[in-house]
Amino acid sequence: MWWVLPPDSPIPRRRGILHILQFGPPSPFRTRDGAAPSGVTHHMTSAQVSPSIDAPGAARITPRCPYFGTCGGCRHQDLAYADQVALKQERLQRAFASFGITSPIGLTGCEDPWRYRNKAELTFAAGSERLLLGFHAAGSFTRVVDIDDCLLLPEPAAAVLREVRELAASTGLPAYRAKTHDGFFRYLLLRSNRSGRVLAALITSSGPAEVVERMADALMRRRPELAGIYWGRTDRLADVAMPESLTHLRGETHLEEQIGPFRVHIHPFTFVQANTVQADRLYRRLADRLGTGETAWDLYCGAGIIGLYLAGSFRRVFGIDSEPAHGVLARANAQRNGIENMQVETGGVDEVLMDRRRWFLDAAPEAIVVDPPRAGLQPGTVASILGARPRRIGYVSCNLSSLTRDLRLLSAGFPRYRIAAVDGFDMFPHTEHVETLVLLER
Repeated sequence: MWWVLPPDSPIPRRRGILHILQFGPPSPFRTRDGAAPSGVTHHMTSAQVSPSIDAPGAARITPRCPYFGTCGGCRHQDLAYADQVALKQERLQRAFASFGITSPIGLTGCEDPWRYRNKAELTFAAGSERLLLGFHAAGSFTRVVDIDDCLLLPEPAAAVLREVRELAASTGLPAYRAKTHDGFFRYLLLRSNRSGRVLAALITSSGPAEVVERMADALMRRRPELAGIYWGRTDRLADVAMPESLTHLRGETHLEEQIGPFRVHIHPFTFVQANTVQADRLYRRLADRLGTGETAWDLYCGAGIIGLYLAGSFRRVFGIDSEPAHGVLARANAQRNGIENMQVETGGVDEVLMDRRRWFLDAAPEAIVVDPPRAGLQPGTVASILGARPRRIGYVSCNLSSLTRDLRLLSAGFPRYRIAAVDGFDMFPHTEHVETLVLLER
């Protein structure tokens, strides 16, 4: 059973009662070969990197992860989990105070804040003595912390990570170097499900296919938890783990996952909330907030998962996504779950909605859901939403800055929308991020 942070919390200078989650002793695993990678100091203190400087009233604890303070992934692991949730709730209260919201905002936390992350993007780098594979160092876009494990990743994913690094090192090919724009190995993307299966995508510069083929064969032999392998190639200069071309090498093409009542297929590059358990809670709350009606739009629909939750409450659900592969996957997921009242359109949101007669008359929505990229909504999308005049809007965001900007635009336009409800979800324990659901009504 999970808990929701009540309006009052037990942190010093705060009121109320909240059960504190208790954890065991620090993890016994150590850094690779007991040493930090070249250019990275492992034993920086929390004061040096200021991981939780914005939580002055909370007591520090010993982080379980030996990479804490050097790895840029977890900023708040030196706080008890209950303190982390209280800190995030305070951030939400401050962010929405300017909208006149003074009532307490609830934040749903995790009953287990470890091993929850279903996706990881890892970077290769050249160490002084070996090939490195891990996450970027805190405050750096160039240095990489070489890791053997990550306490946010499922253990099968960590095992695949170690195997890939060993096999990559055995090829003798170097990691890509951003400064000189040469080298071969660039990124490793891992996608995990709750059944312990892993889908991997190795991203390199253009190079010898036979090397990657041999690696794929060895990985499938050695790691039974590995469901399938992709090979992506890119020669772009940008430090982005998105290949220009992608080839399926071995095993399954998609990972099957159970999200709430739905069985869905996920591609390595499909956007899915990183915390599967919390995603189900978020989507159930979203569907409950929107109620029932005739027609709903799901903008930026990705794999169509939100639409699956809405299909039981609305007679028609329309999803829109710019990526053709997402459209194919969303339609397949609807069919897989026996949902016949969901349609998916492919194209940019602004481009698709230009057909005003169809969307504003024939498919006029009573509810619109937006779950945009971190940058938020484009001005044209805001105008289209206002033009559609839905009774309710559900806005899902992991970026409070772009969220509050867009809420001001929606509340200042015509028709004028007001914030009816705000819900927080701790989708990313031990990090500073918080997922927010806002219901607007006109």
